[in-house]
Amino acid sequence: MRYQFQPDLLDALPEELAELFRSLEITLLEEICSRLKLADQLNEVTVQDIKALRSHGIDLKEIEKAIRKTSGISEAKLNELLDDVMERNQKYYTELIDLAHITQPETLVSVEDTLAIYEQTKQTMRNITRSMGFLVDAGRTMLPTAKAYQWALDNAVMQVQSGAINYNQAIKAAVKQLADSGLKVVDYESGHRDQIDVAARRAVMTGVNQICAKYTEQSAEYLDTHYFEVSAHAGARDKPGPSPWSSHKDWQGKVYSIRANDIYPNIYEVCGLGSVDGLEGANCRHRRNVWVEGVSERTYTDEQLEHIDDDLGCEFDGKEYTAYEATQMQRRVEREARKLKREKAAYKAAGLHEDETAANIRMRRLNAKYKAFSVAAGLPEQRERMKVLY
Repeated sequence: MRYQFQPDLLDALPEELAELFRSLEITLLEEICSRLKLADQLNEVTVQDIKALRSHGIDLKEIEKAIRKTSGISEAKLNELLDDVMERNQKYYTELIDLAHITQPETLVSVEDTLAIYEQTKQTMRNITRSMGFLVDAGRTMLPTAKAYQWALDNAVMQVQSGAINYNQAIKAAVKQLADSGLKVVDYESGHRDQIDVAARRAVMTGVNQICAKYTEQSAEYLDTHYFEVSAHAGARDKPGPSPWSSHKDWQGKVYSIRANDIYPNIYEVCGLGSVDGLEGANCRHRRNVWVEGVSERTYTDEQLEHIDDDLGCEFDGKEYTAYEATQMQRRVEREARKLKREKAAYKAAGLHEDETAANIRMRRLNAKYKAFSVAAGLPEQRERMKVLY
């Protein structure tokens, strides 16, 4: 049986919700930056003009409307996604139980168990919009959306008063800081900050992984098995690290036991199940699947696993990339492209057309590099990866 969630599908699952929050990010940037325009002759703007604009504040209605809309849509889409995850798991394990010739239970996972996961995931998503803001002053200050507008004008007043630069230059600098930051989400307990789409992806994947883990554990108990097959994918992490299991490529695609000294290696000792850098840990796309001895069949043979990265990786701009390094490079370029997209939108909203044009040129060059690198490395582009959902 193929996995109920191929790794490429798991990677694509949260992307629609992440894109929703990226759109909110652009909308809020445009709302703030469009209000920083004072006149056609920006170089002649006086401190009094800026203070007059500052005294009016910012109309929060459109901003609040955009946030409410995103929250509403994201909650509806999250429900659909988690329902689909439940359905796929139920179908997969129902078929496995049939193959084992065991009587089907009425329910594999109780409604109460999944309801708690649904509610926790939705609450985490709500908290994202409540704790978001822009990072300014070289990363020292986190500001709510409305305060970001006031900060930009206050910053301009100080610089224009000092005679160092004019309003046009001051606003350009402020707009770039806001665009470079994008919407951040802060964890007030730890102080850790994430880009809003990263926080949304993590929230979705936490919910998905918790539901999958419930089905895996309940089914293993019902089928009375101690064995699990670990999924495999091309481009898995292949770098040694502080833990014996840091290189995921070494242990993916094989069968393991939760007991020591069994017919299969121990899943905790070899794969680091439960560790932050191990199986099902941070940024891991591998999952356990219940293995029934004498019924289940390996998805990949050892020989196939040895060649799983064939034709991936490349030499590009004089540097060699393994399959894993190529995927990491691709993610870096995607992040840079999103940053440039924010810059372009913010400059356009603020009426800084020369800077908008410059950002657009850099975007075109970066997109060309991204496309060329993806082809050379044998990797699908982000747009292609998202098609996995459909």
